Parts: sequence; C-alpha cells; structure tokens
Amino acid sequence: MNLNQLRYFECVGRLENYTRAARELHVSQPSMTTAIHKLEAELKLTLFVKQGRHIVLTSTGQQLLLVVQQSLQTLDDGVAQVIATNSQQPIKLRVGCIPTVIGTFLPQVLHEFEQAHPQQVTFELHSVTTEQVQSGLAAKTFDLGIAAADTREAGMREAGMHYQPLLKQPFIVIVAPTHPLANRRQLDLADLTDYPVLTYSPELLIGQKVQRTLQRQGVASQLKLRAAYPDELSIAGMVQSSLAVGLVADTLYLAAFDLVKIPVTVPEDLRVIYAMYRAANPQHAALQQLFQLFNSRTTTEDASN
Repeated sequence: MNLNQLRYFECVGRLENYTRAARELHVSQPSMTTAIHKLEAELKLTLFVKQGRHIVLTSTGQQLLLVVQQSLQTLDDGVAQVIATNSQQPIKLRVGCIPTVIGTFLPQVLHEFEQAHPQQVTFELHSVTTEQVQSGLAAKTFDLGIAAADTREAGMREAGMHYQPLLKQPFIVIVAPTHPLANRRQLDLADLTDYPVLTYSPELLIGQKVQRTLQRQGVASQLKLRAAYPDELSIAGMVQSSLAVGLVADTLYLAAFDLVKIPVTVPEDLRVIYAMYRAANPQHAALQQLFQLFNSRTTTEDASN
C-alpha cells in the first residue's frame, strides 16, 4: 500500500466514479482502476461494488474512506505548515472563481490584500464554473472559492466550510428593445406567461435555483419555459432579436447586448456570490484575514447603496 493508492482511493471513494476521479487527479483511468484493484487485493477487502453502470462504496469502503481522508488531511496540513514555517517564499493561495466576478470585484480586493501584506501572499487565479469551484475545494486544488451558493437551502451549507457573502445578483427579465414588455418598470413572473421564457439548464446550480423559485411562486406549469442554456451570454443572444424573454441573473455579461433589463418581483435573489474555504486549510490564518477584508468591503458597499 502506497500514498498514490490512498490518494486514488480517496478520490474514487469521494466521487464514486473512476472517470471523474481520473480527470481530477490527471491520471489515466486504467492506471487508477489497476491501483484500486491492487489495494483491495493487498488489504483483502472489497471496497467497491457495481450497481448497474456505476460503482458505490461498500460499508467497509466507507469506513476506510474516513480513515484515509483524515490521514491525508493530517499529512497535507503538516507538510504545508512545515513548508510555510521554513520557506522564505510568499504563501500562494489558489483561487477558483466564476467568470462574472473574476474581472470586476475580486482583483481589486486581492490587490489591496497583497499591498497590505507585501512579499507574504500571492494569488493564483482560475476562471471556472461554480461546480468546478466546489470540486476544486473538495480536492484541495483550490484554497479559496468564489462562487454562487444557496446556503439557505437545506443541506447546502457544508460542514467545515467558512462562507462570506460578497455580492447579490437579483432576478431580472431581459427583452429586446422592441418587445411589448420593454416599457415596463417592473414585472411579476405571471406577466411572462404569453412569451417563451429562456433560462439556465437545470444541470447547473443556478438553473436548479430558478426551478425551485418558479415552483415556490406557483408559476412553473404556466410558463413556456426553455431551460437549456449554460449562461447569460447564450440567453441574451437568443433574446436580443426575438419575442422571447430571458429570466437571468444581472451580470456584466449583459452589457454587451442591446437589451432592456426589467426587475422582477421575486422575494429572493437569484444568485448570491460567496467566498468560501475549508476550515482545515493549512493557510487558514491568511484566509481568515482575507475574509475580514471581504467583510469590510461588503459592509462599506452595502452602506453606500
């Protein structure tokens, strides 16, 4: 049994999927599968079983996964702490951030933090989706995540994770300037029943939030809904020259289009952007200081609005 086998097992056990685990760890699927089979043979334990086309952990596998995760966490944190204590190099914080924030709010705050901590901290930025932020935090390839999270939904606030709200993106409707609704100052969701409504795919977290909200507001069955789009760009492009309306979050992507934005009377924001990191991260002290800066910036902007 070696360290690579344990890391492979942790990843496959956490995801219960060889393909996704191989992609996350940047190894070939056959080599990962071989390593897991060797680990089972060496331990004389059955760690996974097939259910249809999928694999799931056995009860023995679940027990071992907890042990391995705790052990790898202790090892990784210890190594990082030794390096940080004895290295003259600045701490590098790897940040996974959704595209709508990485070019606006985030760089300003990170630059301010670097100025306040010269030669102590540097940032490595990655523009990724919300889902990739979450998987990166779980796999420890990101130290800090900036992404949407609905922590009010049951089970969405993950244990051991620190959250700091940064930005709110409300529900809005977008229409072409010649659309019959273009002169309205505000809309109810029921006002959209006569038109095709374009919104996000339910495969996305934001798409799932739209679906839940429409159900809560009692209009899901009344709308001519086309929930098949990956982002505001694709929705705005379709809306710009048609009678369709877009139900989207108000983001900077919309500035590139000739559209009218109309507020919607929905008693919740469509997307709340959070900074998040795991409490067990060895750079907890630096991340905690960064969260204090996030909090002060957020409080100041709220007070000025």
